[in-house]
Amino acid sequence: MSLTFQEVSPLRLRMPKQVLLVRGGALASNTGIGGAHHNLVTSLVSGEIAGWSTQEVCEYPLRRRMNPLSRLYKRWFSHPKKVEKKTRGEHGLNLLHITDQEQAHLIPENCSVPTVVTVHDLFHLFPQQIRIGNETIDVGEQNPGWFRRKDLQKLRDGLSRADLLVCDSQATLSACKEHFPKVKSVCVPLGLRVPSFAPVSQESGEVLSPARNFSKKCHLLIVGSHAPRKRLEFLCQVLGGLEKDVKENIHIHHVGNEHCPYGGPSASIHARANNVLNWTSHGGDVSSEALMQMRFASEALLFPSASEGFGYPPLEAMACGTPVLCSNLPSHNELMPDETCLPADDIEAWREAILAVFSNWKNRTKADEEHTWPKPRTGLIEYATRFDQSRFCNRMAEVYDSL
Repeated sequence: MSLTFQEVSPLRLRMPKQVLLVRGGALASNTGIGGAHHNLVTSLVSGEIAGWSTQEVCEYPLRRRMNPLSRLYKRWFSHPKKVEKKTRGEHGLNLLHITDQEQAHLIPENCSVPTVVTVHDLFHLFPQQIRIGNETIDVGEQNPGWFRRKDLQKLRDGLSRADLLVCDSQATLSACKEHFPKVKSVCVPLGLRVPSFAPVSQESGEVLSPARNFSKKCHLLIVGSHAPRKRLEFLCQVLGGLEKDVKENIHIHHVGNEHCPYGGPSASIHARANNVLNWTSHGGDVSSEALMQMRFASEALLFPSASEGFGYPPLEAMACGTPVLCSNLPSHNELMPDETCLPADDIEAWREAILAVFSNWKNRTKADEEHTWPKPRTGLIEYATRFDQSRFCNRMAEVYDSL
């Protein structure tokens, strides 16, 4: 039996509005930007963002051996054309959301629907140098080649065409207001599904135990690339200056690309040069469960970065109940409790903080033949709930409705 217009109308009124989510090459969910993108996709698909759903996710697979010219053609021509076609009126679309500022060139000129861009940072679009103590730190690529300069201009033009820039930190919001004063911008901190960081295997449902994979040492975790702003060289200097008996009983785990994207020695070379005794580079292709085990096995996350857009790793560590040591800089102060922040340029302060972590580990395990692992600190988990996923979803619903 066919429904009359009067019977269909209320149903239509309750139908969620449609968002086209767009990025370029698909990223894994265990990367910072990739994780934020996948989190937004999941939130829309599950109906957590009230009144809105995703019509489609428009992206393409990244092939490691893709010809550079083919990659460029895909990025500058074929993919933008595909996005432009999908934003035409006949597709029933209500909003276009580019989930990463590095894809802002995908906003069509004279787009027929409102456009939103998530801006994590502007490091590459407006590179700068930061002075910390005697260090001069490059934030973003200082001397990009011709193609990259052309690409960056396309991104800046795309951001200028947006109706709204959604920034995930106040620091990024300030940068957007400075560089794109004519475009409306708001701050929406990223969300975190805190319960998913409980020490339980997502596959088997069993409590995760790092004992099978980790030696009886004081394990410390580093998560992040070897870009200069991450300051892994500084951290190697800190660790290398510890007493020998301490260094012998500390094991450093680095998750992330250990090669500097702008050339220079790898993180492992810096570790050897500073006589850091137990340094394991796990690379960036680490499963979520393996990374979770490292968090549970570690006494602390070390995060000396000079500049961050949002900084997922410290928040994820706290959601596991793992202590964090980070630099006392504006990019961290928005997220971290005061007691976790250390003077960014004070090597001795960092050594003392690491020694305190080591002493706690030693006192806990000195009479323990079975070697107990650190218990999650409930206060840190509670702090992480300030960035609970529901708050992010409610705020995104408000942002979408405003357009």
